[in-house]
Amino acid sequence: MGAAIATAALLALTACAAAEPSGPPPPRPVRDCNLTMIPKNTDNPYFAAVRTGMVDAQRELGGDLSFVGPAAGDVTGQIQRIQSGRQRGSCVIGISAVDSSAVAPALDAARADGSRVISYDADVSDGSRGLFVNMATADELGRAQFEILARAMGNTGEFGIVSSQSTAEVTNGWIDVMIAQLDEAEYSGMRLVRTSYGDDDAKKSYDAAVALLRAHPNLRGIMAPTPIAMEASVKAATDLGVADRVVVTGLGNPGNQAELLKTGQVPAYVLWSPRDLGYLTYYAAAAYTAGEITGRAGETFAAGRLGRKTIGPGGEVVMGHPITFTQDNVDRYLHDFETTG
Repeated sequence: MGAAIATAALLALTACAAAEPSGPPPPRPVRDCNLTMIPKNTDNPYFAAVRTGMVDAQRELGGDLSFVGPAAGDVTGQIQRIQSGRQRGSCVIGISAVDSSAVAPALDAARADGSRVISYDADVSDGSRGLFVNMATADELGRAQFEILARAMGNTGEFGIVSSQSTAEVTNGWIDVMIAQLDEAEYSGMRLVRTSYGDDDAKKSYDAAVALLRAHPNLRGIMAPTPIAMEASVKAATDLGVADRVVVTGLGNPGNQAELLKTGQVPAYVLWSPRDLGYLTYYAAAAYTAGEITGRAGETFAAGRLGRKTIGPGGEVVMGHPITFTQDNVDRYLHDFETTG
């Protein structure tokens, strides 16, 4: 009888051990799993081009791509998509965060369940992802946008900023770089009068630009580090009859804003290839979920047509350098802004 009890106890212990969670699943090729990629918003040609780049990479690597997000920039909608990806058992959850902190708990829960989490385009809080696929360094992007504005303003006069969300970590980083530029002697004649936020919504951005222009009749420039805010600011300046003296620039999207350059409404603006960003993000996700990289600085991975990429400090992968678009070069880049259905 004692032997029977011992055997039963052993079986019970074995059953309990088998039922205990064994941690994240082992790495597996991207072709064997689902990737949930969450943009800030889907009603945006920029993210449609990012998706096209991901589809390009998917054709080369395989995998099941779910590109899902809220129509407008909505934190709750992003959290819901994270939770859905977690429930599906997505091997990778990638996100361009509307609010870097608000999405962190949902991402942490997904990581605990075994999903590899990456951010792209807009980062999340430290510790809530393994990789961040960045377009270019914050310093380069901030300086490139600011230099266009300063040159057009002759390095003198008042300007304001109409940005996206106040919680957008990456955009705020560019703004910090711009503000730091004002300490340099050559820009001592420029003064920032207000920073407003339009939440990447066309109407909110337009209203913010109108309020800025009305509150500061001597305004000579508007910096709009988001395509939606830039187009809204151009419209506001035109509607108020001040477009001839107020220069607008920042971040633009040649995919649907090439005419702003060709008509001279904007002297130049900055961006990168969103199609390449989507492509690189998918390749980084594939290498990460396969265990080829872990997010440590110095690791490298193959990124298809973009060559090998190196992971920098903090798990950041930098795609390249920003591009300054003008009426003379914009047509050469339109392929990078094509979209697929």
